Amino acid sequence: MKTKHQKILSNLHFTTLAIIIINSLINYLTGFGFEEYFKTFIKSITIISGLILFLFNLRPFKKKNFYYSIYAITTLLLVVGIIFRGIFGALLISIILFPIFPAEKEYEKENIKISTPFQGFMAPCCLYEISEIKFMIFEKDIGTFRSNGTIDLQTIQIKSTDSEIRLNFSTDYDENEEVVRKK
Repeated sequence: MKTKHQKILSNLHFTTLAIIIINSLINYLTGFGFEEYFKTFIKSITIISGLILFLFNLRPFKKKNFYYSIYAITTLLLVVGIIFRGIFGALLISIILFPIFPAEKEYEKENIKISTPFQGFMAPCCLYEISEIKFMIFEKDIGTFRSNGTIDLQTIQIKSTDSEIRLNFSTDYDENEEVVRKK
């Protein structure tokens, strides 16, 4: 028999899971979605509540505990990756944290955000995402680009119109590089 706290936690878990799935579908279809840190917060609530629900449902073992065991197994693998470190640990941690880790915001001005997505610990250099922030917690994905080197954040110039965004910047290797993305 479930207690009141387990029911509340179960409802919270499946509500946040539904929000994540719906947000992913809408983001895939339209390019609109929640802002990165808000998504990470919701994903963290889902993972923590799933792990707690696994612990609540250990005895008697039921079919639904197979679902909750996903959260326990990934937590165990994360701890193993941290303990063993090296290439094996880095790969294990990278695989587990990939869907959770937010893109790192590099630059933001006039509701245009440039960030570097998490690609793992052995990812190639200089991939950037451009997004436009709408209503504080939503953002529209405009596109990605790869530069010839790390962008010097002091040299970024953004020109935004209704149909396109034009970025001018300097990198470690080039004096002036330009990227144009259609909205």
